[in-house]
Amino acid sequence: MQLTQTVAPLTETLTLEDVKEFLRVLDDDSDTLISALIVTVREHVENVTNRQLEVATFELTNESLFSSLPKGSLKEVLKVEYLNSSLDYVEFDATKYYAYSENGIGEIFYQEYPTLQDHKQAVKVTFTCGYDVVPEAIKAYMKVKISTLFENREQFVIGASISEFGSSFIENLLSPYKIRNI
Repeated sequence: MQLTQTVAPLTETLTLEDVKEFLRVLDDDSDTLISALIVTVREHVENVTNRQLEVATFELTNESLFSSLPKGSLKEVLKVEYLNSSLDYVEFDATKYYAYSENGIGEIFYQEYPTLQDHKQAVKVTFTCGYDVVPEAIKAYMKVKISTLFENREQFVIGASISEFGSSFIENLLSPYKIRNI
C-alpha cells in the first residue's frame, strides 16, 4: 500500500500570529523559526494520530480493493481506478461503490467488484480528507509542543534541574484522535 499526498493543505492549523501570542513574542526576529516549528509539530501530530489536520488530497494504491482509508476525517472519495488488461487505469463506476465515515475512519463499500490485474498498484483511490475545524485539544497540544521546542532548542540541558509540568496530560490530549494504521 502506498499513500501519496497530491494536493497539500492551503493553510496551517495554527497561524504565526496565534503562536507568537502564545509564546509572548512581540518582535519578528524569530518568525522563520516559529513558522518551521508550526510545520514540524503539525506533521508530528498527523503522524502520531494518523489523521490529516487540514484538508488535502491523497492517492492510495494497493494490489487489491480495500475498504478502510487512512488519515481520518474523510471528505470525499474523488475516484476509484483499477488497472485493466492493458495496464491502463480505468475509473470504476461511482454508482458501484459508496464512501462513508465511521468513527472517524473513511470506508468504501463496493456493490460490485472489477476484475483486477496481478500488480502491486492494481487499485488507486483518490480522496480528500481533513477537519473542517481542528479540535481545540489538538491545537493546545501543538502550542505546548511548539513552546517547548522554541524555549529548549537542544536535546539536553546541562546544569539545570528539569521537571515536566503536566506531561501525561499534554500527551493524552491526542489520545482520543489517534487512529490505528491499516
